[in-house]
Parts: sequence; structure tokens; C-alpha cells
Amino acid sequence: MTHNNFTSNQSTHLVELDQTRLLLVKGPDASKFLQGQVTCDLRELSAPVTRIGAQCNPKGRILLSFRALQIDAETIALRMPASMLDYAKSSLGKYIVFSKAKLHDDSGYRLFGIYGDNAQHAAQAFFGALPAGDDSWIEKDGNILLQLSQDRLECWIASDSLATFLQQLADSTKEGEPNDWELLDIRAGVADIYPGTIELFTPQEINYQLINGINFRKGCYTGQEIVARLHYRGKLKRHMYRFELSGNQLPSPATTLVNTRTRNACGHLVKVAFSANGRIEILASLLDEQLDQVTLETGTEILKQLPLPYAIPTADEPAD
Repeated sequence: MTHNNFTSNQSTHLVELDQTRLLLVKGPDASKFLQGQVTCDLRELSAPVTRIGAQCNPKGRILLSFRALQIDAETIALRMPASMLDYAKSSLGKYIVFSKAKLHDDSGYRLFGIYGDNAQHAAQAFFGALPAGDDSWIEKDGNILLQLSQDRLECWIASDSLATFLQQLADSTKEGEPNDWELLDIRAGVADIYPGTIELFTPQEINYQLINGINFRKGCYTGQEIVARLHYRGKLKRHMYRFELSGNQLPSPATTLVNTRTRNACGHLVKVAFSANGRIEILASLLDEQLDQVTLETGTEILKQLPLPYAIPTADEPAD
């Protein structure tokens, strides 16, 4: 698979997010049920904000990841990779039978992304307003607009508004590419779990503690004891970093990383996308001490580290 250069941000692009889906948790116990299952605090959603979060196994390893948004008092939407939808229904479904809540995978929404310098202007033309800030959202006529950053917004469009939405944005946007949206996630340092990486990482190993994906004061959930112990007592030796390498074929998430000299395993790929001119950008979780001498298990090129928009703490920094 090959890919053209990453689309310039000097234009505004609209892309349908076919690679993502919504799983709705509906019922009087929707929030109570999820609160006992996931790393983020569902009580924060009423702000209204969205939160990244994860469901873990008893050993604190991630089963699935999502972005949560509370549509109404009895409906919480979990946005996740489309490839994880069936697994999420099974994983959450084991426990929801004891709650007054049900899982629905037909949300009635089509998901779109708007990105580029004039993304806010393009979104405002349809919604008439903008969210208060990053991770915030607004609703208009059953449609939802959430802001990931000033130049990147996500639109959940109801079927009866779809034609009007596409018509209104036709003049102010160009067609975007799903790869470019994934690349923007990588540059934001935001990771997802895919079928190949289920139970491979703890939340801290993909930096969820740095992007409001873990609330350490919310109370019990499956895996909470391990996750909290890593935070308060442990010294984290693994984090997620952004790298670049050459290639015209994307390696798969979960691909093993090795030390270039010893060939000992030191981490795994988390997320991958094409950037430009035969380059690939990746998020990878690995031992901090291996940063400058790591390569793919299947290759020899030393990965070039690139910056993230947030600081990664050193092992001796105290926990909050």
C-alpha cells in the first residue's frame, strides 16, 4: 500500500470517519455501569466534555479504548475503532446484564472529521456555534460537534441532516483522507487499542494519564488497583513516543520493537500512518531507556524520535 503526501493544512478538509464507530450505552444505569468498568470518571461528562478512557482486565491491561460523550441523561456514546466494535459489545456485555442499561451499535449517526486552518469556520457554518474549547462539544438539531483542537473537529451527523450538512460544507472544504486523520491522532499523541493490541498495554504505557484518560480518584473499576499502584508506588519505565521511519507499507500495530544492537524486545507499535515522501509516523510504547536505539523487529532502520504535544515525565518525578 502506498500513500500520497500528507494533505496540507492550508486547506480545510472533510473526511468521513469510516474507521470509527459509536457504541451507545443506554438506560437509567448507563453512567453507573460504565463508572465501574473504565478508567475515566463518567461524572465529568456532564460539563459537557468528552473523555478518553479504557476498559481493563484485572491485571490492569487494556481491553478496549474509546472517547466517551454523554448525549443525554441515559445515553453515553463510546467512539472507538470500527474493528473493535464487536469485541467491545462482548467485553462490556458480560457485565451489563446486571444493570438497567443496554448496548446499541446502531447509533443513527454518520461520523465526519473536519481539519485544517479554517476547520472551526467550516463547522460553525453548519452548527451556528463552536464548542467552548478542546474536548468540549455542542449539539444542534440532534447533531453533535466536538472539538479535538482548534484546527480539528469531529461531527456526528444524524441521518436526516446528512444531505444538508454535506451541501453546506461542499464549498468550504475539500475531501480529506482517513489516513490523514489517523496521522493527526499520532501527532496529538492519542492512541487507540486495536484487535492486535488487546491486553498488550497498561493505560500508562500509552500515556492515558497525560491526556485525561485516567482519573486516579474516581473509585473502583476492574484493574484499578494495578493502575493506581503503578501511579502512586511504581516508577513507570515505559511510555509512548512518536517516531518516524521510511517505507511505503504500514507495519501493523503490535509489531515488536527491538534494540538495534542486542535485538532484544523493548516495546510495541501502537498506531501507524503515512506522512509524506515515503515516510511513516508511528506511536510506539517502549522502555524509556531504549529511545535512541530502537528499530522494528522486521527491520534495521533506527527510528527517529519526533516531539509530542505533551511532556513525558521521567521515572523519578513524583506522582500527582
